[in-house]
Amino acid sequence: MPRFARMLLGLTLLVPAVAGAQNGGAPRAATRDVFLDRAGVVRWTDDRGEVALFGANYTLPSASDYRAAGYLGLDRRKLIDEDMAHFARMGWDGVRVAFWGDWESADPAGNLIRNDHLDLMDYLVAKARERGIYILFSPIQTYDAGWPDALGDSVFPGFGRVYGRGGLGTRPEAIAAQANYLRQILRHVNPYTGVALKDEPAILFIELVNEPWHHPEDLPGSIRYINALADAVRSTGCRKLIFYNVSQDFRIAAAIRGSRAQGVTFGWYPTGLNSGHELRGNYLRGVDAYDSLRVRRLAGMPRIVYEFDSPDLRTGYMYPAMARTFRSVGTQFAAMFAYDMLGTASRNLGWQTHYLNLVYTPRKAMSAVIAAEAMRRLPRNQQYGAYPANTRFGDFRVSYEENLGELAADDAFLYAGTTRTVPPHPERLARVAGYGSSPVVGYDGEGVYFLDRVRPGVWRLEVYPDAVPIRDPFEMPSRDRIVTRAVHRAWEMRISLPDLGPSFSVRALAGDLDASPRAQDGRFTVTPGVYLLSARGDVAPATLPRWIGRVGMAEYHAPPRDTAEVQVEPIARPQYLAGTAIEIGARVAAAGRPDSVTLSIRPLGVSSFRHYAMRAAGGYEYRAAIPADSLLAGPYEYAVTLTRGLWAMTYPEGVRRRPWEWDYSGHGYWTTEVVRPGTPLRLFTAGVDAPRLAFSRIGDAIRQGLFRIVPSAATGEPALHLELPVVGGFSPEDYTASLVIAERVEARAADVSRASGVRVRLRGVGPAQTVHLTLVEKDGTGWSAAVAVDSTWAERTIPLADFRPARAVMLPEGYPGEWNYWMAPAEGRGGSGDTIRLPVIERIQFSLRRPPGAVPRPGTCGVEIESVTLTF
Repeated sequence: MPRFARMLLGLTLLVPAVAGAQNGGAPRAATRDVFLDRAGVVRWTDDRGEVALFGANYTLPSASDYRAAGYLGLDRRKLIDEDMAHFARMGWDGVRVAFWGDWESADPAGNLIRNDHLDLMDYLVAKARERGIYILFSPIQTYDAGWPDALGDSVFPGFGRVYGRGGLGTRPEAIAAQANYLRQILRHVNPYTGVALKDEPAILFIELVNEPWHHPEDLPGSIRYINALADAVRSTGCRKLIFYNVSQDFRIAAAIRGSRAQGVTFGWYPTGLNSGHELRGNYLRGVDAYDSLRVRRLAGMPRIVYEFDSPDLRTGYMYPAMARTFRSVGTQFAAMFAYDMLGTASRNLGWQTHYLNLVYTPRKAMSAVIAAEAMRRLPRNQQYGAYPANTRFGDFRVSYEENLGELAADDAFLYAGTTRTVPPHPERLARVAGYGSSPVVGYDGEGVYFLDRVRPGVWRLEVYPDAVPIRDPFEMPSRDRIVTRAVHRAWEMRISLPDLGPSFSVRALAGDLDASPRAQDGRFTVTPGVYLLSARGDVAPATLPRWIGRVGMAEYHAPPRDTAEVQVEPIARPQYLAGTAIEIGARVAAAGRPDSVTLSIRPLGVSSFRHYAMRAAGGYEYRAAIPADSLLAGPYEYAVTLTRGLWAMTYPEGVRRRPWEWDYSGHGYWTTEVVRPGTPLRLFTAGVDAPRLAFSRIGDAIRQGLFRIVPSAATGEPALHLELPVVGGFSPEDYTASLVIAERVEARAADVSRASGVRVRLRGVGPAQTVHLTLVEKDGTGWSAAVAVDSTWAERTIPLADFRPARAVMLPEGYPGEWNYWMAPAEGRGGSGDTIRLPVIERIQFSLRRPPGAVPRPGTCGVEIESVTLTF
């Protein structure tokens, strides 16, 4: 480390973390007090300003995250240090400490057990306070601490294992154990702060129980249960605001209102949970509103979002849109579930359906940075309308088409994806952060970067490694399987800031310490690390502040250099149209650029390849352009070869050879297809697409086996078997299966508008009935046709002219999400004279509807579908 950087780091470490200004002394610790005003708004006691906090759940002290760190032999306290620094770096000021004390740190009677879990929780509280991060403390989790990797483990000593979720709110001995535990843990003195948790200034809110098993049918009993826990908290002298969960079952609202709880917590997962793969498609239509929080019974009570996420997505647009909706219903604290520790995020080892880390999910992390600003900047209870009119709100913008969220304000310019937006007053900016490029920063790297103005003409630049995805992160996790690599690599960066000008000095402070000494025309080379940029040459360390916000001037936390082998993944469409120019790409995960990249492609069954040079297309992506008419219609197989010096590696199997040796026989290839215009386009094939289907009422369907793959009696090919759920004499209004088909449609964009109909091979299950076939555009507008079926296999063609505007279904079904199950046509769509827009079709849906009159008998209302094809 250069002497300049050592001096700065030393100055930073010498500063006590309990006082000081934002730029100069240490960051202000989380020691402000709050109160609840007469209108039910949480306010800061010192200035009466409204509280608006944003962050994430952090669960390292407990359960699966605790074990995940152990599987990799990591220092858990070091992980907390790194991750709390990243919380601060992202501008987060809230954390939900979800602690499985009811399973791991208590006995069956609720007596507190002092162990490593409790010690880590204490350490986390202390470090959060130092970084100015306020806490929602949830000391009872209810769910099995062994999930998912240690289910059935008998080592858990606590009352949670003894009584289970169902008994915690009803059995007197279980309630007594919880009350005893709450009294003891709140009186527990944190050895790292010397303060009992009941008096910890960083803890603003106590959530009595995480996702309790509600009993709304027993109103008096529910009130007694909530009050017993609230009274236990108050008996310790704890004056923190007490919250109770409402979103597990909104019918519990009456009991909360009648209890001594002061506020409500609710969660939101608008894209469902545990799809098992990364989702595709536009989900902005599902986050327009959170209407259940507008119920009159909850009026005047403060609201906390204890958990939220856009599960199975890594987009840049969802989090700011969700924060907008949280503010529209009065939310004052929102915590994503759950942040991945830096040491385990390369594997997404914590929670399969969730994935968020500053280094390893940079676009999604930047969207969370922007969402934190939305919480602070958007007024509470303001309404923003429906999609797509609500994609601009205040200084914020979200775009599905650009995979982008952004804030363009006078003082800050933040973006989660490449943008062409020009900030309104570049000369006033104090903060720039992004993933991708903008008019202010040009950068081909695939990590996030932060620019903070120290003073006019002096900026601090922080650059993180490139996050290079190599497999679907939402598959079942494994400690031995990397899903994202953090690659340290040099890139050119261009910065255009008025007070820096086109030529400025670049001094390394921390990290890889490799950069150009001076920018020319605003351009210089940079590697992951921290740099000081100055328009007037070198800056004396003594003149610099020790902290920038809540981050030390020379502080930097990143994973070590990646040493994994080169990996290549194809970027290709399933089909290409003959007679048009074709582009096939590849993502090359490597620490350095290869000398050359070559695409080799041949018709299936032909011995010789054609070779096309691939050009760098930004970041780690390479593309080859194949001229129109070069490939005739038919199936093709292809490979990609990287050349370095005297050796070449050919993928998909990574075969090493000499550059001039093209014999690649006996190995696997990637495949694609070239088709003639007007060739029927297969939209759904049961045997291929069933694993990617999303269903409504997924729990009922799984329990009853209502969807499965069966052989078609007509052809022997796989067919999707779908039945309307019937449980206890009840059947839902609708049961739908949905598949995203946008990539298939986009591959045929040049001719898909000429299609004339939809051909379906299917049969009914039970007596004559109707299945609704719906095509859904990207803006959510649905076009549906009702298809009458009986028990005979048949091939039916429905003219596109027969499809009518209709409600589509938002799937995967959000939790809790009953209020936005249906998607109405987008504003201005579906009226007289409107027609279906085939090039922007995103989904195909199959729906069974409850027939009028009596509820059908189980097994008598269903359909089996083998295939769906768009015909010309």
